Amino acid sequence: MRKAALRENPRLSALPGAFAPTALALPVLLALHWSVAWVVGQTNLLICFLAAFCVGQFIIHSGGALLHETAHRLVFHRDRPKLVFDLALELLLGSFGKQLTYQFEHVTSHHAHLGDYERDYEHEDVCAFGARQKIRSENPRMQNLLTGVTLLFGLLPFGFLLGDYVLPRLYEGQSGRGAKDHARNIRARQVPKNLRLAFVLTTIVLNVFLFWAFGFLGWLYHNWSLSIFLGKMGISNLGQSLSEHEGDNDAAPTFSDYRAQNLILFNTGYHNEHHTFPNVAWVNLPGLRRGAPGIFNRQNPLNYAQLWLRHVRADFSPSRRNAAMKADNTARCAPKR
Repeated sequence: MRKAALRENPRLSALPGAFAPTALALPVLLALHWSVAWVVGQTNLLICFLAAFCVGQFIIHSGGALLHETAHRLVFHRDRPKLVFDLALELLLGSFGKQLTYQFEHVTSHHAHLGDYERDYEHEDVCAFGARQKIRSENPRMQNLLTGVTLLFGLLPFGFLLGDYVLPRLYEGQSGRGAKDHARNIRARQVPKNLRLAFVLTTIVLNVFLFWAFGFLGWLYHNWSLSIFLGKMGISNLGQSLSEHEGDNDAAPTFSDYRAQNLILFNTGYHNEHHTFPNVAWVNLPGLRRGAPGIFNRQNPLNYAQLWLRHVRADFSPSRRNAAMKADNTARCAPKR
């Protein structure tokens, strides 16, 4: 596709490269996020939840789009300024270094092995999928209940952590099969331990600051926002993930979404363009579409909210259905003894 786009418009070769002014978006997002935390810190638990659900998760999603840019070295290309920016981004994401795991896996696993179950970390675990399918076919009411419990975890502060511990055990108990593929080895590049430690310490400092500056509710607002964003109630985050690589085959189709959310998500909706030219910064992705409309014309017809709702109604049926998902994985997903 890249070669075809360059044949259609050779001037597209001038678009790749980092865009340093992107870094200016981070203090804006921090100011907005911390302003909400300050207001919420003077209210009550209900307002805290509503602020996290209606505002906070989308600010975090915007920060996640910045994370995507820096993962590809499209904010700063050189190591030192990139590290400074990434540490500053941790003040918004508070990921305890998990942003580094994303950066390393996204570039060395997802982009390099798109659609390959064994190597693409974004591909759903076939054992988790198989356990859901088995319960849904044999006891649909139980699966509906488990779907509701999963959504409830998605609404709780730190619910994504609790769900990661509880839900696989519930699915294994109800399905009689393992809910996690322990044989899978993504083999993505590993994060150096000393680098992760610096990010963990930054997150600890962030949480101390939030509690000191904005009180318990202000601190809770931030972590509740992060929890909703990461769980099944992260509507825009999950909807975007469902939108990007939807299909029923092994061709790894990639779709774009050109709707208004790109204004706050740094054009991550231009996903087909991004996978074709991963070294083009967000500001130039619309230029790729304009420059090669015959190549970049594949848009997902459903928006993020519609895809999220369909996903929930189907008891979290994934957007990808390829050979790995359709195979009989009973032996691979035998429960651990």
